[in-house]
Amino acid sequence: MKHALLDNQPILLLPETYNRIPHWRFVARQGKVTCPACASPLTLIAGISFEPYFTHRSGIDCPAEDELTAVEWMPALAETAATLAFDEPAAEAAVPSPSNDSSAGTEQPEDEDTMIGSFRMPKKRAIGGSVTPPLPAPKPAIFRKKLTPKKTIQHIVEERQNTPLHPNQERAVHTTDGPLLILAGAGSGKTRVMTSRTVHLIQQTGVEPRQIMVVTFTTKAAEEIRQRIARELPARQARELVAGTFHSIFYRMLLHHQPERWDQQRLLKKEWHKWRMLRESGVLIGHDELLALKENEMLEALGIISRWKNEYILPQEALYREAANDTERKAQQLYPLYESAKQKLGWFDFDDMLIGCYEMVKENPALLQRYQERITHIMIDEFQDINRIQYEMVKLLATPHNNLCVIGDDDQSIYGFRGSDPHYILGFTKDYPQAKTITLEVNYRSHTSIVSLSYSLIGNNRSRWEKECRSFHHEEGETYLFEADDEEEQASRIVDEIAHRHKQGVSHGDCAILFRTNESARPILERLSEAGIAFHYAQEEDSFYQRQTVRWTIHYLRLAINPDDTDALKEILPTLYLSSELWNVVRSQAILEDVPILHVLPQLPQLKPFQRKHLQLIKEILEACRHSPPAQALELIYEDGKLRDYLKKRAKERENGRERWSDELQQIVSAAKRHATIPDFLRYIDQMSQQEKEWRTQRPLPDEAVHVLSIHRAKGLEYDHVFLPDLVEGALPHEFTLDELRKGGHAALEEERRLLYVAITRARLSLSVGIPRERFGRKTRPSRFIAEMGR
Repeated sequence: MKHALLDNQPILLLPETYNRIPHWRFVARQGKVTCPACASPLTLIAGISFEPYFTHRSGIDCPAEDELTAVEWMPALAETAATLAFDEPAAEAAVPSPSNDSSAGTEQPEDEDTMIGSFRMPKKRAIGGSVTPPLPAPKPAIFRKKLTPKKTIQHIVEERQNTPLHPNQERAVHTTDGPLLILAGAGSGKTRVMTSRTVHLIQQTGVEPRQIMVVTFTTKAAEEIRQRIARELPARQARELVAGTFHSIFYRMLLHHQPERWDQQRLLKKEWHKWRMLRESGVLIGHDELLALKENEMLEALGIISRWKNEYILPQEALYREAANDTERKAQQLYPLYESAKQKLGWFDFDDMLIGCYEMVKENPALLQRYQERITHIMIDEFQDINRIQYEMVKLLATPHNNLCVIGDDDQSIYGFRGSDPHYILGFTKDYPQAKTITLEVNYRSHTSIVSLSYSLIGNNRSRWEKECRSFHHEEGETYLFEADDEEEQASRIVDEIAHRHKQGVSHGDCAILFRTNESARPILERLSEAGIAFHYAQEEDSFYQRQTVRWTIHYLRLAINPDDTDALKEILPTLYLSSELWNVVRSQAILEDVPILHVLPQLPQLKPFQRKHLQLIKEILEACRHSPPAQALELIYEDGKLRDYLKKRAKERENGRERWSDELQQIVSAAKRHATIPDFLRYIDQMSQQEKEWRTQRPLPDEAVHVLSIHRAKGLEYDHVFLPDLVEGALPHEFTLDELRKGGHAALEEERRLLYVAITRARLSLSVGIPRERFGRKTRPSRFIAEMGR
């Protein structure tokens, strides 16, 4: 249905009124949008690939669904639509009215202030921001448009499509002597080539399986190659093949020669294991600056140390490097202490496996010669992700045969933070001048428009191998660009699209939502939970609603509803600059006077006059908030209640290019806008928190589930339908990258471009790119990458 009633007034879904969708979605959840024929509540469905519509909730059978009953309403609807098209929707959508407000769906005068109790709140006051002059009316949002690639990629000719291997794949399989660089673009069938090449070496050239080493970057990839080879070779030969990740192969070598030193029980597997070892070893005693580091600061420094070790930069060498920032300076101090602690306690980490194996064979020429004679052919997958210590080890093992085949795509080098460097794949032919280069130019995965978008984008990188590219598929595929008011509406659009496709027969497991930063995931996960759609999500961070900033904010709201909520008041005491020692005094006084615990605060005799004044203000603010919409209540708590000022003073570090606590406050506001009352919002938070506990611990994971994961985790995977939210400046490219660009560095921007290239090429049939016009309460600009790849 395109038509409905809101407070007995007709509303109509037309392109001119699509800017009202967020507000109509909000009031529809409250049951205020009804069917003109049967008066039943309607739901608004607005996805991406289809036009939005109203529909009855499940179990209701109404003839109006066929649109025939709309005829009598059409004149009024058309007149209403024409009026709505010229209204400014921003104010109405920004702060919802309470559920008992009979004026929902009507406008307030633009120049009137909103009264909350005795507090006057300017209507145009931005939550968390200062008063600014009114901006010109924004351009209408793009509900959905086709994203047309700037460059058109051709598909391969018909007669080549039914052959087992494309000509360049055959060349790669049969080139077995000497160094070989295989540039394998996304979806170009490199696993098939690696399998066929291994089988060819064994069956056609007579190489023993135990003389072939196949290195992958993930255990999953190694297992897949083993399984494919096992289908082609006798079981004995498949088992003899040396295949695995760098760490697994090198660790087996260490265990064989130095078992006493490399006991797996002494492996530091997690970052927090390293942090705990440092504290327990005592090596930090006397280093006050390091002892004062918070856990996240310590882990950042340990991450830099790991990167240095992958580049084979040892402690003494690191000490003389010019530190790029304060974190690197702390890492320089910590590095020798960390190594000393491990040596003292007999521990080792994953980076030590690589360094230990490299030094073991380099310092023992006889041992190295044994391995060089044993391993005659080496094949390295994902070569663009190799780091220095891995590459140096491979070069040692490959000598003197140099039957070294490296397979990768410099356009997919996205792990610079781990020490990976595309320099090694770009410079391979300089290290091995006699090397042959073969490009696998056919993309077998994605439909043509998706391939064209990806290559239109990546062609803007300067440091890359030039490659031809063609698509295996004739079908064009679907590539959409859509704008949403904010991250909450963007999530709703994506989830509505997934539900729509599921009704058309698409499996949830064929859909993936890929994000650049973890902050993008929260609204998406919540909309999926609300819709009852199962999902896979791997996340190591704390739950959003369990973060300290968020907990404080929520407890302020709980105290507004119940001024005698002792748990809530105890939680927020630090934000009121009250010591925990006062807690028992406050509670005892409330019991003696038989008054709500909040009311006791301003009466405490220990307080100074300015404290008493502030606590009296807090009491009045929370009383005023009780019957306010949650977004307006948060405005009062943040600004008049000085919670923002407290958090600003408390914060000593910045994350993701801005203060993380500020982003968290804005995320709570965005979530609060979807609820009319504070009790509704708190019930929603309780429900989401409980559901999050369930999906975090759910085992086994459902097979039929949407995949929600970071772009980094998605590398090597593929899905029929891919959604990319938050394609805006500061998210992708990331704000850290923009800072580097302002300093004149382009390498980080090229890696971000490669990251988006990886994201696009995960899609087989459709790609949907989202642009929220506002994110974390801030206006956004579309990512520069959109203009680079399409129009």
